Amino acid sequence: MSSNTDNEDAAMPAIGKDTVAFSHIPEHGFSLFLANRTKTIHFVRHAEGTHNEANHAYGDDTPCTFSTENSWRYIDARLTERGINQCITAKETLLQDIKPQLVVVSPFTRTLQTAHIMFGGQGYPFIVHETCRERWGKFTCDKRRSKTDIVNDMAPIYSATNDIIDFDSFGYSTEEDEDWLETREPDADCTARGISMMQWLASRPETEIAIVTHSSWLKHLFRAFGQTVHEKDKSVMHRLAGNAEVRSISLALHRGFYPDGIWEGDTFIPNHPSFRRFRYAPKKEAIQEFHKKLLHEAMHNKN
Repeated sequence: MSSNTDNEDAAMPAIGKDTVAFSHIPEHGFSLFLANRTKTIHFVRHAEGTHNEANHAYGDDTPCTFSTENSWRYIDARLTERGINQCITAKETLLQDIKPQLVVVSPFTRTLQTAHIMFGGQGYPFIVHETCRERWGKFTCDKRRSKTDIVNDMAPIYSATNDIIDFDSFGYSTEEDEDWLETREPDADCTARGISMMQWLASRPETEIAIVTHSSWLKHLFRAFGQTVHEKDKSVMHRLAGNAEVRSISLALHRGFYPDGIWEGDTFIPNHPSFRRFRYAPKKEAIQEFHKKLLHEAMHNKN
């Protein structure tokens, strides 16, 4: 259900945080959501990294366990040649009909590589977000390098294809990885990060988003949902994602979600400029005022 009326569409974001935005009568067997209360999210697991290759050859995670000799060679693992080819294959097959308005990327090198090969050079904006990083701890591959080292490696690659990527706003709260410990991140904490990420996505103005992330993070997120769905659907949701796998879902918003920002009359203005797109884009009256101000300042200076 959607409306073609500009006034109605402009008013849609004003739904309150506690206002029910869907209709569901169990005996009918379906739910109704307004189309602009839903988003399509494409979850992409990174392609094969050097740590995946080593673990597969050994038979378990021993090569990347911090106490194993030479395990630190896998810190912030890069893609293998096979992983690079997996990305190209996915781009040419799985992603043919996927046109995201935004690509969100975990701050690790292997996810940044995967995102660039799959989505680079097509004009999509990229945002690095640390909330979708892999479950930290124990394994050296899940400890990232310094922000400086990663940005120095990856920024020129994105620049080469004229892609705009925001490393700074949400990507790295610290220069070094201060989260990683020798013990694994608690399950509940990893799940909570996944839910927090979904709430952030719900507050975004885009309606189709790709998020390039990791298998354990995805496992914890998906297993927090789907307990009451059909067993076949549940098995798909809860299955561990393979390298370069794309799993798409519909995110239905039961209430209003907003980023940090302010209301000016009927207009919501997000604090962070990356949100000022689509429904949060400046209205024509505001744009006119920007340019009228320039004119007035120029006329004043002449006088």
